[in-house]
Amino acid sequence: MSTPPFDPNRPQDQPPYPAVPGQQPGYPNQPSYPNQPGNYAPQYNPSQPGYNPYSGGGGGYGYNYSLPGQLAGWGSRVLASIVDSLLAIVLIAAGAITALALSGDLEEMSDAGGAAMVIGYLASIVYQIWNRVIRQGRTGQSLGKKVVGLKIVSPETGELIGVGRTFGRELCALIFNNICFLNVLWPLWDDKHQTWHDKVASDIVIKL
Repeated sequence: MSTPPFDPNRPQDQPPYPAVPGQQPGYPNQPSYPNQPGNYAPQYNPSQPGYNPYSGGGGGYGYNYSLPGQLAGWGSRVLASIVDSLLAIVLIAAGAITALALSGDLEEMSDAGGAAMVIGYLASIVYQIWNRVIRQGRTGQSLGKKVVGLKIVSPETGELIGVGRTFGRELCALIFNNICFLNVLWPLWDDKHQTWHDKVASDIVIKL
């Protein structure tokens, strides 16, 4: 913008540009904001391009959104697993008790007793699939995690990971836990409190 020519007839106290309502004289390049008298800081508009209400690492841990809870500790995760395992053991025990009642001896079981044992084991497997894969994939919580107050979410979005990824997660957990017990202890020193199967499935466990 070019500077206006000097006018010797103009009073010295008159601004070089015409005054704009709500704007201080002598500052032609400053925008005026009628809703903010005397304040020339630009208003923050959420509709501006690039605006992200979840940015800024509100949840900590290096995530760009607010986590619905804190990262779960090792002890709470172990407790949730124990609760899940106990419910599976109850079904197997129920089958064994029924078999004993029908046969009178577990070493020489009758056909009915053997059927009761098989039903107990099958019920335990069905329960584990429903609890650890279907329920946990749809809600982020097995029954044990529900009792303890834990939830599985995606570290990228904070959303549920779904049944498919949960199935892969549980399959990896079964393999890793049988190959090396270190998988169970890994959250003790991991910065995201993840096991190996958490890393493969790309999930985190949070405390609600």
